[in-house]
Formats: sequence, structure tokens, C-alpha cells
Amino acid sequence: MKHIALALLTFLFFPTASIAENYFLILTKKGTGLERIKMANLNDCKDLGDQWSSVSRKHTYVCLKENKSD
Repeated sequence: MKHIALALLTFLFFPTASIAENYFLILTKKGTGLERIKMANLNDCKDLGDQWSSVSRKHTYVCLKENKSD
């Protein structure tokens, strides 16, 4: 019981899960619309976006930070 209480208190004082940031990769292709993909971090978002845009000059992307309003 003591270990469970300690774990719960640690989580309450250090809620790292709530600090995590999410990004959305928005992929566009001229004439066909948009696609949104949730990404865990900005580097992964940019890497995948660069791969997408290297396919053709018609393929573009943008990485957007999730807006969490409390």
C-alpha cells in the first residue's frame, strides 16, 4: 500500500504526460486536398514532411503545434 501511495503522489507532483506536446503534420497535394497526421514531436513531423515534399513540387506540408486550451 505504501508503494502505491508513493507512486500516486509522484504522478501528481510530476505529471510529465500532461506536459508532452503534440504536433500535427498537415500534408497537401495540389488538387486533392489535405491530410492531417498526429505526431509526437517536431523533429519527426519535419522529417516526414520533408519526405513528402521530396516526392513532387506539388506536395507541401506544414507542422502545427496542438493548441491545448484549459
